[in-house]
Amino acid sequence: MQLEVRLPAVADAHQMSPSLLLEAGGACTTLLTARNLGLDAVALGTVGADFQGRMLLEILSDAGVDVSACVTPPGSTTTTVISLSDTARTEHVFLGHYGDSPPIDLTEAAGRQLEGADAVFIPGYALVERRLNPLVDGALQFLASSATPLYIDVGPFLGQLEQSGVERLLAAADVLILTDDEVRFVAAGESEIDACRRLLHAWPDLFIVLKRGAAGCYLLGRGLDCACDGFPVPVVDTIGAGDAFAAAYIWAELQGHSPLECGTIGNAAGAASVMKAGAGRNAPTRAEIQAILDQHKTGLSLSC
Repeated sequence: MQLEVRLPAVADAHQMSPSLLLEAGGACTTLLTARNLGLDAVALGTVGADFQGRMLLEILSDAGVDVSACVTPPGSTTTTVISLSDTARTEHVFLGHYGDSPPIDLTEAAGRQLEGADAVFIPGYALVERRLNPLVDGALQFLASSATPLYIDVGPFLGQLEQSGVERLLAAADVLILTDDEVRFVAAGESEIDACRRLLHAWPDLFIVLKRGAAGCYLLGRGLDCACDGFPVPVVDTIGAGDAFAAAYIWAELQGHSPLECGTIGNAAGAASVMKAGAGRNAPTRAEIQAILDQHKTGLSLSC
């Protein structure tokens, strides 16, 4: 749920929001952006047997996302986030509550989906939601003996993991996507690009994509240590931009683009995202991303 507000919200200073969006956020935005780009997208995990869960499954199914391996235990609830967005200041606050259900295992159906995957994406939220631990463990065990690339988006809560858990993820990941604020979660409290460089000394097979908002991204690994410039656009709402970036970056790699081209396409997806409100079904379309690329004369085409 997203409400347009004035931040900071303070006690007794009551507000009525001029808009209310009920949307699928987080990893759903990544899935929906991937579908907009033409990828076959599959969702693994769980939603609750409640209104929110039914809504998410309907949104994803209507977009062509395969949800057949998603689990909906009886009596379970859906992880829900209220987003307070101040469009004037382009700032937002998330207020969330993890859903409740028994632990979610890697089912046979989910295992078959992993076997047929060209890439696997795990958002940081899934790494700290306890009921998903068995599913994540099973997926990591499968990927340990597979050539399928694993993309991990660190997210704002990975600091909740013990260091041993962080090291396990660094060993498993092929591509690590994160922001400046999130570097400290995987670099033992250190931050900035130098901390990323030190990570690469410890995990030389890792590739790091450092998202930097309007400035674009920074790429480290595979012989690269360079900036990939962003695109100046009018900003309406930054919610979901990082989720869209991840989908576009993965799409570009699967199409065989170079890392710099992947970063450019990811930046264009982020720019297209921030130009309109909300996430989910408002995720950037292929045409919107292409328009950013064409406007800035990148010479890149999203045609498969």
